[in-house]
Amino acid sequence: MRLYELAYICRIYGGFTQFDGTYSSLLDTAGRGLDFGDDSHMKALLVWLRSWGCRQFAVDYENLAAESIRGWAGRCESRLPARGMTLDRLQDEDIQTVGGAYADLSGCVASKRTRAGKMHEVQVGPTGAAKILFAARPQTLPPWDDPIRARWGLDDSAPSYCRYLAKVREQVMQLCSEAAKAGISPGDIPVELGRPKSTLPKMIDEYNWITLTRSFLPPEPDEVAKWYSWSKLP
Repeated sequence: MRLYELAYICRIYGGFTQFDGTYSSLLDTAGRGLDFGDDSHMKALLVWLRSWGCRQFAVDYENLAAESIRGWAGRCESRLPARGMTLDRLQDEDIQTVGGAYADLSGCVASKRTRAGKMHEVQVGPTGAAKILFAARPQTLPPWDDPIRARWGLDDSAPSYCRYLAKVREQVMQLCSEAAKAGISPGDIPVELGRPKSTLPKMIDEYNWITLTRSFLPPEPDEVAKWYSWSKLP
Protein backbone atom coordinates (compact mmCIF):
# COMPACT_ATOMS: atom_id res chain seq x y z
CA MET A 1 0.00 0.00 0.00
CA ARG A 2 1.38 3.39 -1.03
CA LEU A 3 0.84 6.59 0.94
CA TYR A 4 -0.86 8.28 -2.02
CA GLU A 5 -3.19 5.26 -2.39
CA LEU A 6 -4.23 5.52 1.26
CA ALA A 7 -4.84 9.27 0.87
CA TYR A 8 -6.97 8.75 -2.23
CA ILE A 9 -9.06 5.90 -0.79
CA CYS A 10 -9.62 7.62 2.55
CA ARG A 11 -11.00 10.63 0.65
CA ILE A 12 -13.41 8.28 -1.16
CA TYR A 13 -14.34 6.58 2.12
CA GLY A 14 -15.20 9.93 3.68
CA GLY A 15 -17.61 10.63 0.84
CA PHE A 16 -19.30 7.27 1.29
CA THR A 17 -19.66 7.43 5.07
CA GLN A 18 -19.82 11.10 6.07
CA PHE A 19 -16.75 10.47 8.24
CA ASP A 20 -18.32 7.89 10.58
CA GLY A 21 -20.78 9.86 12.68
CA THR A 22 -21.38 7.09 15.23
CA TYR A 23 -17.65 6.39 15.48
CA SER A 24 -17.05 10.07 16.26
CA SER A 25 -19.75 9.82 18.92
CA LEU A 26 -18.00 6.80 20.43
CA LEU A 27 -14.74 8.74 20.54
CA ASP A 28 -16.48 11.72 22.15
CA THR A 29 -18.02 9.47 24.79
CA ALA A 30 -14.99 7.30 25.52
CA GLY A 31 -12.57 10.22 25.68
CA ARG A 32 -9.07 8.90 26.32
CA GLY A 33 -10.03 5.24 26.28
CA LEU A 34 -12.93 2.81 26.21
CA ASP A 35 -13.95 1.74 29.73
CA PHE A 36 -15.92 -1.51 29.69
CA GLY A 37 -17.19 -0.75 33.18
CA ASP A 38 -18.79 2.55 32.15
CA ASP A 39 -22.45 2.24 31.08
CA SER A 40 -22.25 5.24 28.75
CA HIS A 41 -19.20 3.77 27.03
CA MET A 42 -20.93 0.43 26.56
CA LYS A 43 -24.05 2.11 25.16
CA ALA A 44 -21.98 4.12 22.66
CA LEU A 45 -20.01 0.99 21.73
CA LEU A 46 -23.15 -1.04 20.96
CA VAL A 47 -24.73 1.80 18.97
CA TRP A 48 -21.55 2.08 16.91
CA LEU A 49 -21.33 -1.68 16.38
CA ARG A 50 -24.88 -1.78 14.99
CA SER A 51 -24.15 1.18 12.72
CA TRP A 52 -21.16 -0.76 11.37
CA GLY A 53 -23.36 -3.71 10.41
CA CYS A 54 -23.13 -5.88 13.54
CA ARG A 55 -26.82 -6.80 13.79
CA GLN A 56 -26.12 -9.47 16.39
CA PHE A 57 -26.12 -6.72 19.02
CA ALA A 58 -29.91 -6.39 19.13
CA VAL A 59 -31.32 -3.40 20.98
CA ASP A 60 -33.57 -5.60 23.13
CA TYR A 61 -30.53 -7.47 24.48
CA GLU A 62 -28.15 -4.58 25.07
CA ASN A 63 -27.85 -5.35 28.78
CA LEU A 64 -27.05 -8.99 28.05
CA ALA A 65 -24.38 -8.02 25.51
CA ALA A 66 -22.88 -5.43 27.85
CA GLU A 67 -22.59 -7.91 30.71
CA SER A 68 -21.13 -10.56 28.44
CA ILE A 69 -18.50 -8.16 27.08
CA ARG A 70 -17.70 -6.93 30.59
CA GLY A 71 -17.15 -10.53 31.68
CA TRP A 72 -14.75 -10.98 28.79
CA ALA A 73 -12.93 -7.76 29.72
CA GLY A 74 -12.45 -9.03 33.25
CA ARG A 75 -10.83 -12.18 31.89
CA CYS A 76 -8.91 -10.88 28.91
CA GLU A 77 -8.40 -7.11 28.74
CA SER A 78 -5.04 -7.50 30.47
CA ARG A 79 -3.93 -9.57 27.46
CA LEU A 80 -4.41 -6.64 25.09
CA PRO A 81 -1.58 -4.24 24.16
CA ALA A 82 -1.08 -1.22 26.37
CA ARG A 83 -3.13 1.83 25.45
CA GLY A 84 -1.20 3.91 22.94
CA MET A 85 0.87 0.97 21.67
CA THR A 86 1.08 1.12 17.88
CA LEU A 87 0.72 -1.91 15.63
CA ASP A 88 4.18 -1.55 14.07
CA ARG A 89 5.74 -2.08 17.53
CA LEU A 90 3.71 -5.20 18.31
CA GLN A 91 5.80 -8.37 18.53
CA ASP A 92 4.75 -11.77 17.16
CA GLU A 93 4.19 -13.13 20.67
CA ASP A 94 1.98 -10.14 21.47
CA ILE A 95 -0.12 -10.90 18.40
CA GLN A 96 -0.57 -14.51 19.54
CA THR A 97 -1.72 -13.30 22.95
CA VAL A 98 -4.26 -10.98 21.35
CA GLY A 99 -5.46 -13.90 19.23
CA GLY A 100 -6.47 -15.77 22.38
CA ALA A 101 -8.44 -12.76 23.64
CA TYR A 102 -10.12 -12.48 20.22
CA ALA A 103 -11.18 -16.15 20.31
CA ASP A 104 -12.69 -15.75 23.79
CA LEU A 105 -14.56 -12.59 22.78
CA SER A 106 -15.91 -14.17 19.58
CA GLY A 107 -17.69 -16.81 21.65
CA CYS A 108 -19.36 -14.36 24.03
CA VAL A 109 -23.13 -13.82 23.92
CA ALA A 110 -24.37 -10.80 21.94
CA SER A 111 -28.13 -11.45 22.05
CA LYS A 112 -30.77 -14.18 21.76
CA ARG A 113 -32.91 -15.25 18.84
CA THR A 114 -35.90 -17.52 18.41
CA ARG A 115 -35.49 -20.22 15.78
CA ALA A 116 -37.81 -23.18 15.20
CA GLY A 117 -39.70 -22.28 18.36
CA LYS A 118 -36.58 -22.37 20.55
CA MET A 119 -34.48 -19.58 22.03
CA HIS A 120 -30.83 -19.61 20.92
CA GLU A 121 -27.88 -17.52 21.99
CA VAL A 122 -26.24 -15.36 19.31
CA GLN A 123 -22.49 -14.99 19.61
CA VAL A 124 -20.39 -11.85 19.22
CA GLY A 125 -18.65 -13.59 16.31
CA PRO A 126 -15.40 -12.78 14.46
CA THR A 127 -16.41 -9.43 12.97
CA GLY A 128 -17.96 -8.18 16.19
CA ALA A 129 -14.94 -9.31 18.22
CA ALA A 130 -12.43 -7.57 15.94
CA LYS A 131 -14.45 -4.36 16.01
CA ILE A 132 -14.68 -4.40 19.80
CA LEU A 133 -10.92 -4.97 20.01
CA PHE A 134 -10.40 -2.06 17.63
CA ALA A 135 -12.62 0.16 19.79
CA ALA A 136 -10.59 -0.84 22.84
CA ARG A 137 -7.16 -0.40 21.19
CA PRO A 138 -7.61 1.79 18.07
CA GLN A 139 -3.88 2.44 17.68
CA THR A 140 -3.12 -1.27 17.49
CA LEU A 141 -5.96 -3.59 16.47
CA PRO A 142 -7.75 -3.07 13.12
CA PRO A 143 -11.29 -4.33 12.49
CA TRP A 144 -12.18 -6.71 9.64
CA ASP A 145 -15.25 -8.19 7.94
CA ASP A 146 -16.27 -11.21 5.86
CA PRO A 147 -15.24 -9.85 2.42
CA ILE A 148 -11.80 -8.88 3.71
CA ARG A 149 -11.28 -12.35 5.18
CA ALA A 150 -12.44 -14.00 1.99
CA ARG A 151 -10.26 -11.87 -0.31
CA TRP A 152 -7.16 -12.60 1.80
CA GLY A 153 -7.87 -16.32 2.13
CA LEU A 154 -8.56 -16.12 5.86
CA ASP A 155 -11.27 -17.67 8.00
CA ASP A 156 -12.75 -16.51 11.30
CA SER A 157 -10.30 -18.42 13.53
CA ALA A 158 -7.79 -16.94 15.96
CA PRO A 159 -4.80 -18.04 13.79
CA SER A 160 -6.31 -16.19 10.81
CA TYR A 161 -6.90 -13.10 12.95
CA CYS A 162 -3.24 -13.24 13.98
CA ARG A 163 -2.15 -13.50 10.35
CA TYR A 164 -4.35 -10.51 9.57
CA LEU A 165 -2.72 -8.45 12.32
CA ALA A 166 0.71 -9.38 11.00
CA LYS A 167 -0.29 -8.38 7.46
CA VAL A 168 -1.69 -5.01 8.57
CA ARG A 169 1.45 -4.51 10.67
CA GLU A 170 3.48 -4.81 7.45
CA GLN A 171 1.24 -2.21 5.79
CA VAL A 172 1.67 0.19 8.71
CA MET A 173 5.44 -0.20 8.57
CA GLN A 174 5.45 0.41 4.82
CA LEU A 175 3.33 3.54 5.20
CA CYS A 176 5.51 4.88 8.00
CA SER A 177 8.64 4.29 5.91
CA GLU A 178 7.21 6.10 2.90
CA ALA A 179 5.86 8.95 5.04
CA ALA A 180 9.32 9.43 6.57
CA LYS A 181 10.72 10.08 3.07
CA ALA A 182 8.17 12.91 2.78
CA GLY A 183 9.15 14.29 6.18
CA ILE A 184 5.93 13.08 7.84
CA SER A 185 6.08 11.37 11.23
CA PRO A 186 3.86 8.30 11.83
CA GLY A 187 1.63 10.19 14.24
CA ASP A 188 1.06 12.97 11.70
CA ILE A 189 -0.10 10.73 8.83
CA PRO A 190 -3.82 10.92 9.77
CA VAL A 191 -3.58 14.71 10.11
CA GLU A 192 -1.78 15.08 6.77
CA LEU A 193 -4.48 12.95 5.12
CA GLY A 194 -7.27 15.06 6.65
CA ARG A 195 -8.36 12.45 9.21
CA PRO A 196 -7.21 13.76 12.62
CA LYS A 197 -9.59 11.49 14.56
CA SER A 198 -8.40 8.34 12.82
CA THR A 199 -5.52 5.97 13.52
CA LEU A 200 -3.44 4.07 10.98
CA PRO A 201 -5.28 0.76 11.67
CA LYS A 202 -8.57 2.61 11.16
CA MET A 203 -7.41 4.15 7.89
CA ILE A 204 -6.10 0.82 6.62
CA ASP A 205 -9.51 -0.67 7.41
CA GLU A 206 -11.08 2.15 5.38
CA TYR A 207 -8.72 1.25 2.54
CA ASN A 208 -9.64 -2.44 2.79
CA TRP A 209 -13.35 -1.68 2.97
CA ILE A 210 -13.25 0.41 -0.19
CA THR A 211 -10.82 -1.74 -2.20
CA LEU A 212 -11.81 -5.24 -1.01
CA THR A 213 -15.40 -4.99 0.23
CA ARG A 214 -16.48 -2.40 -2.37
CA SER A 215 -13.96 -3.36 -5.09
CA PHE A 216 -12.98 0.25 -5.81
CA LEU A 217 -9.27 0.57 -6.58
CA PRO A 218 -6.96 3.60 -6.43
CA PRO A 219 -5.47 5.00 -9.66
CA GLU A 220 -2.02 4.04 -10.92
CA PRO A 221 0.82 6.56 -10.45
CA ASP A 222 0.82 7.46 -14.16
CA GLU A 223 -2.83 8.40 -13.97
CA VAL A 224 -2.21 10.56 -10.91
CA ALA A 225 0.64 12.28 -12.77
CA LYS A 226 -1.66 12.95 -15.71
CA TRP A 227 -4.28 14.49 -13.44
CA TYR A 228 -1.61 16.62 -11.82
CA SER A 229 -0.53 17.92 -15.22
CA TRP A 230 -4.14 18.82 -15.97
CA SER A 231 -4.34 20.77 -12.69
CA LYS A 232 -1.56 23.05 -14.00
CA LEU A 233 -3.39 23.98 -17.20
CA PRO A 234 -4.03 27.75 -17.42
